[in-house]
Order: sequence, then C-alpha cells, then structure tokens
Amino acid sequence: MKVICNRDDLLQAVRTVQNALTSTALPVLSHVLILAKEKGGEVIATNLESTIYSNFEADVEEEGNICLPGVKLFSILRELPPGQLSLETRDSEGLIKMEQIFFSLLGLPGEDFPETPAPLKPVFTLPQQVLRMIFEKTMFSAGQDEVRQNLNCVFLETTFPEQKATAILKAVATDGRRLSLLTVSDLQISEPFQILIPLRAVRELTKILEKEGEVKVGVEQNRVFFQTHNFSFFSQLIDARFPDYQGVIPRDYRISFKAKREELMAAIRRVSLLTEQQTRLVKFTLKGDSLLINTTSARLGSAYQELSVLTEQKEEIEIGFNATFLLEALRIMEEDLVEVHLIDNESPGVFQPVESQNYLYILMPVKLRD
Repeated sequence: MKVICNRDDLLQAVRTVQNALTSTALPVLSHVLILAKEKGGEVIATNLESTIYSNFEADVEEEGNICLPGVKLFSILRELPPGQLSLETRDSEGLIKMEQIFFSLLGLPGEDFPETPAPLKPVFTLPQQVLRMIFEKTMFSAGQDEVRQNLNCVFLETTFPEQKATAILKAVATDGRRLSLLTVSDLQISEPFQILIPLRAVRELTKILEKEGEVKVGVEQNRVFFQTHNFSFFSQLIDARFPDYQGVIPRDYRISFKAKREELMAAIRRVSLLTEQQTRLVKFTLKGDSLLINTTSARLGSAYQELSVLTEQKEEIEIGFNATFLLEALRIMEEDLVEVHLIDNESPGVFQPVESQNYLYILMPVKLRD
C-alpha cells in the first residue's frame, strides 16, 4: 500500500474514528484500519458495539490496507507540520514520510481487523445539528447501571399522525429518577421504528456530528446507521424493552410557576454549595409569587435564596429536588423562561421551556424529613 495525502485530511479522519477505539484484551480494537482504494483512502475503527468510517482524499499509488495503533498514529500526525505526506506499508509496518521526517510504526495485518458492516438503506434525513440537539437534550438522563441495560440508552420511536404526510420522532432517556423527552415533528420518515441506541454509541456520535450538513439515518432489526459527507457510523442496538415512559408523565398539575432560567440556575448553584453530597438536596418553598430555595446540612451549615416567579395559583408547596439533576436539565434549555409544574411533594415535577413546548424534563423529588 502507498498513498500520498495531506496531513490535515488524514489527521481529521483519524480524529473522527478514534471515538470508537477501545483498549481490551483484543489488541486489534486499539488499532485503526487504513484502506487505500482506487478512489482514495478510508480509516475505520470499531469497539464491536459501534464502528466509524471516515474518508480522506489521497493519491493512491498502490492499493492495500494495514492496522495501525490509533492513539499513537493520531499523536504522530498531530505533531507533523502541515503539508503532504507519504504513507506506505512494509509487511506489518506503516512508513510515514514527510520531507526530513520519518516514522516506522508497527502495526497488524489488515486481515486481523473485525468484519465491518455494510451501509443500510436510509429511513430519513435531518440536519446534523438537529440530531446533535436531540441527543444532547436527552442522553444525560440515561441510566448507567449495567444491570438495567434497557435504561442505558436513548430510545427513539416514530409516530405517524392521521391525515398527515409527515412523521413525529420522539427521543427519550431515563434512569428511573428523571426523564428527558424531546419531540421533533414534520419529518419525512419512510417506515416506523422503535430502537434503543446504547448510551456509549450516542456519546461517540455526538462528538463527531458537525454544525453544517445533513445526516442520513438507516435502521434495521439489530443496528442503526448514520452517514454524513465525512463519516459513516454504525451501532448495535440494545435488544430490550424500554419502559412505558408515557405512563410516568403527569397529566394534571396543581401548581405551576414560571422563572427566569438563568436566575434559577444561579440560585440553585449557590445554595447547592452547602448540600449533602449523598442527596444534593435543595428545597423549593413556593408562596405566592416568591420561591425560596434553601438547604441545610448538619455538617456544613445552611443557605437560601429567594426568587420572584410568575404564578396564577396562591397555593403553597414545599418540595425537594436533587440540585445536580436540576442543573443538568436547566443548562441544556436555551430559552429564557422555564415553567415548573407540580402536584405535591411526592409526585414528579415537570420542567419545560416556555417558548418551546416540544421538550419535557421530569424529575422525581427527594423526600423531605419531617
């Protein structure tokens, strides 16, 4: 194998796929597969759960392939100056030449690399930044308990409203204590599906999605496929049943109030400096148009801040929440105003941007001591 390419192009391709690298007892999984084909070069990495392909422009003088250590190859390319380089193979060595610079990097035969999946037929297409937003607003609520695999994911499902030519995509993630739900309407989707994408794969994909361009999405029984002009991403799906998330969404609220998101975040951050590490409990006390946020710790002391809120009810309520879980949700709500819906101090609270009704965050309360 021998290719001539731009250092920046190869570096970007390796940077893209290295999100799938893993260090396990199987050495080849810490390597990237480099292919030299008639039309150019391709870099592939896999951890067996997800696989990433990335193309790079190259003049191919001799076709072939080789597996090279991904992290070490990335480090070498990053330290090279901009310009053209030559990459060729000698047995299981990758020879990198550039002006007065030379590296001989020991690798593995390309035949040792696991079998790579073939592309799937796209089911729908959407902007990359929209897909990134879908994952960013949901994945932080996903579970990370290895015992409950059906929660370690982002759940995607489609619905097709009657008398409409377009479909609705719903993205959901939950760890049993909180739930994020995002709805995207008016999509051209060719067939219905319900899939559980592993959290690790969602994180890997989110890192490489770009602000411009579109992504094609393909789905089959046990895997999902994402393709852009720069990369292709495959992930195995979790074969499990996602919880009935619709059943945990409160339908009737007793109390609702609106608050400025930045002010609410700042107050929670300040007060939470003195929360107990185990519960991270902050207490909301709503009286009319005043919200008192406070915490008390037997070891650290106490703190409180009062905020003005907008509400039409005059009922009072005291309810506790985990400050970390609150802040994670409020950070990804970009709108100015957030609306909070409550039933009582034992039922989940619902947090929703006022200007965007397609997003819900549901959080179970922390039990208050008598």
